[in-house]
Amino acid sequence: MMVMVSLGLQLQAQTLCDSNMTYTTGSQYQLEVAIPVTGNSLPMMAPLYAVTYGDQTMLGEDSCFNQPCNHVVYNYNPTTGMPYDTITTCISYTLTDSLGYVDTMNCCFNQVWDGQAWMRMGNATVGIDELYNIEKQDYRIFDVLGRELIEAPIGEMYIQNRKKYIKLR
Repeated sequence: MMVMVSLGLQLQAQTLCDSNMTYTTGSQYQLEVAIPVTGNSLPMMAPLYAVTYGDQTMLGEDSCFNQPCNHVVYNYNPTTGMPYDTITTCISYTLTDSLGYVDTMNCCFNQVWDGQAWMRMGNATVGIDELYNIEKQDYRIFDVLGRELIEAPIGEMYIQNRKKYIKLR
């Protein structure tokens, strides 16, 4: 049982935006986000580019060139003249799996100034979520030529919810 729990913890998906990967230091006015290169027991992840926004204002951008990177941010709101208290940092990075396949991924995380330090609000991973197709039930009835009917015909084929039926009585 312990082996299965340990294996399950190692197989959890991680990104460079996870709180145990990157960290932020500095003041509310000037901060630095340290972005590592991973390896060992994790898939190889290396940062390409980092950008931080306050609302729609870009506060800092850095190219990392697949190397560990210190992303420097100058936090200033040009409208108010004060620093933002909530910022979003997005990282583009390469992910190399155990077979050598390389993919470019993106992730973002939000931080809020608590009066003393930048605190994570939660992760927002971009481009990894599954897409689900939720089929809408349509109880209208159509004949085989696609004409809408008021009720199901007896003894003839009709279509309802994308399935064919024949009503016998």
